[in-house]
Amino acid sequence: MTEDYFIGVHARELERLREQHAAWRTQTHALWARAGFTTGQHVADLGSGPGFTALDLAALVGAAGSVTALDKASAYLEFLQAEARRRGVTNVHARDADLTRVDPGTNVFDGAFCRFFLAFLIDALDGVLERIHRSLKPGGAFAVMEYLTLESATCSPPIRGFDAHTRAWIEYYRRNGGDTAVGRTLAPKLAAAGFEIGSIECVGGIARPFDPWWSWWGRLMADFGEKLVSDGVMDRADLRGLHEDWARVATDPHAFIHTPVLVQIVAKKR
Repeated sequence: MTEDYFIGVHARELERLREQHAAWRTQTHALWARAGFTTGQHVADLGSGPGFTALDLAALVGAAGSVTALDKASAYLEFLQAEARRRGVTNVHARDADLTRVDPGTNVFDGAFCRFFLAFLIDALDGVLERIHRSLKPGGAFAVMEYLTLESATCSPPIRGFDAHTRAWIEYYRRNGGDTAVGRTLAPKLAAAGFEIGSIECVGGIARPFDPWWSWWGRLMADFGEKLVSDGVMDRADLRGLHEDWARVATDPHAFIHTPVLVQIVAKKR
């Protein structure tokens, strides 16, 4: 697989994305319900990656509806197409598209969704939101699930390197043109793009060892720790302490973390 995102596009990352989807699936489906996604609609999954959400959306809209998965990582789109064939899903369509450059159409979709996507597009965010707005039919809903802040991540008992790891992720995004606090500015930017803001909610919170959110955050440590060190945003001593303490604390029945906080916004085209 090739590298298209600064986080990487490869087989191990695909499996991490599978786990991430499972960890946030309940909250994602609740967002779709608030957005009014339902049977028979044509919904866009923006920055779909390998398409785990696209396949869930395909089940939601049913045979009378359809899902267009848009992403610029062709390897992930190929995986989605193969997985759809394997499952016998016929209402998912993969489209190779970079939304910073490509307009997905005008009045095409009944709804659109993205999760952990807009944080990658900060320099082009205003234009991307305008393109998404144009792509929706009048009254169409855009359901957004993005980081509000990574700074809420903390742990008990204290773990060596935990805070350094969080700071490293924030800096890693920043150096690559991203923003792990994109949710702080999304509502006014959506309004400026022509959307009417509906619901705004936050999700995330406490996770105990081996809870899905605990495993999600631990997988980031395991998969990207060396990358953060090699890119100079985290010290090796902090990473070593993090790995040692994380393994030890995982057996502590009183241990917990607080996850990054995500914001969920439902915005509609006027």
